[in-house]
Amino acid sequence: MLDAGADDVVKSSDTAALGLALKRAEKVLLREGDLKRRIREVSIERNNLQSAIDHLPSPIFFKDGDGVYTGCNKAFEEYLGLSSRQIVGSTVYDVSSSKYAGIYVAADLVLLKEGGVQIYDSEVCFPNGEVRFVTFHKAVTHDKMTGEVNGLAGAMLDITERKHLEKSLKHAAERDHLTGAFNRRKFFQIAEEMDRDPIRDELGAMVLVMDVDHFKRINDRYGHACGDEALKHLVSILQEHLPEPNIFARAGGEEFFAILRGFTQADAWRRADAIRRAVEANSFKFAGEAVRLTISIGAAMIGTDESVASAVLRADHALYRAKESGRNELAVD
Repeated sequence: MLDAGADDVVKSSDTAALGLALKRAEKVLLREGDLKRRIREVSIERNNLQSAIDHLPSPIFFKDGDGVYTGCNKAFEEYLGLSSRQIVGSTVYDVSSSKYAGIYVAADLVLLKEGGVQIYDSEVCFPNGEVRFVTFHKAVTHDKMTGEVNGLAGAMLDITERKHLEKSLKHAAERDHLTGAFNRRKFFQIAEEMDRDPIRDELGAMVLVMDVDHFKRINDRYGHACGDEALKHLVSILQEHLPEPNIFARAGGEEFFAILRGFTQADAWRRADAIRRAVEANSFKFAGEAVRLTISIGAAMIGTDESVASAVLRADHALYRAKESGRNELAVD
């Protein structure tokens, strides 16, 4: 009878045993009722939680200790372009590009090991291929019975617009608005970093101070718009002849600074003169007319333990000599 599913067996003539059996049956029914009620309460709590997070705009997800998704909200479904049924039971390698999945898994492992809360920025790739920036906010979850870490919960905050704004502000702070070259402030910021570099003197570096010859004549003859184009034309030549790690900047007006890195004095001189000759040889079009310009250059090798700013002053003095020699000249201090 027990095999058939009975909870208790007594003889019908044994009234005392029958009473005890009824009490035991009552307790079983009460326990089953409590269990069913608790299951209903848990189900309601889960549904309420799911409804709440589904109305949040930020993607939210849950993972177990093995990195398997155990839940998410609608925003996370939309982010992945998958339904929760497709997400739950999968890992990040199943739903994301391996290029990014490895980053997320490495961060998860650190969090599960160290516990607490984890916040970091990372790129994410949306289903349409668009790459955006997000801040991940993640925290470990714990088993209610044992208190042990059993997984993690995470939320994603899109910070793409903020990143673009930061990049735009950084560009505005570092770049000349007309030519796109570094500005004077950024040049001397890099110069100060070079001054602190212990191997700078071993590599060798030369400072150039360059000035467009008769720039006022260009403005007077063709107008300031042509003068602007002349500066842009010069920058395009500098970009071609001064790739990284060399740097150059618009110091102001028609004057430019440059640092040639890793050159002997002879090689740096040849590179500087190649710039001068390239400017002389290449015209640019303005209002249908070919416009030519030349530059004068002052140069100075940065001495041992000398600051870049000091070398700039010496190169500036050399520039005056180049101007006095008739312009379109290179003079070395």
